[in-house]
Amino acid sequence: MKIVEKAIPKRIFSVADAQRIGVSRARLKALADSGRLERFSRGIYAPPGISLSPLFEAEILALRGTDFVVALESALRFHNLTEAMPHELWIAMRTAARKPAVEFPVRVVRVGRASFEDGVEEHQLENATVRVYSAAKTVADMFKFRSAVGMDLAVSALKQCLKENRFSVDELMRHARINRVANVILPYIEGVFA
Repeated sequence: MKIVEKAIPKRIFSVADAQRIGVSRARLKALADSGRLERFSRGIYAPPGISLSPLFEAEILALRGTDFVVALESALRFHNLTEAMPHELWIAMRTAARKPAVEFPVRVVRVGRASFEDGVEEHQLENATVRVYSAAKTVADMFKFRSAVGMDLAVSALKQCLKENRFSVDELMRHARINRVANVILPYIEGVFA
């Protein structure tokens, strides 16, 4: 019994990870019921007291194999472009993809193939590799989804990124053209440099 517990990873893991090292679903349930493991979501476990990253929910989705990219307000927070902590995890998914069934709040925006694949960065967090849009792509997305996130937040992120030289105007405009918002962003860029 103790040997099984020593084999369990000291991080968040999925049922599939546990089964690869010989721990059954029934054993995981027994360990969770006894308090030696915490169940965070369907099929996701961790040792008690594990430290959680700001994108903990994204790590859970990544461990479950969900095809998504961290987007909009959550990506802004990841890139330290806002002080506000989003009340829900914002993700982008392909148009026809199913929304994940999870116990925490997730806000899904649907995008086409070109927009979904554009500007993706992979980041190794504490427990999983999570895909997050780049700062330039995130700002372009903020303008694309301005009715959902608010124009003030989009303009604020744009000003901060340009002030801190997080990306070039050319890079931003490339993402804006893919999102079909180049004409919307251009006056705000001109306003920053005026």
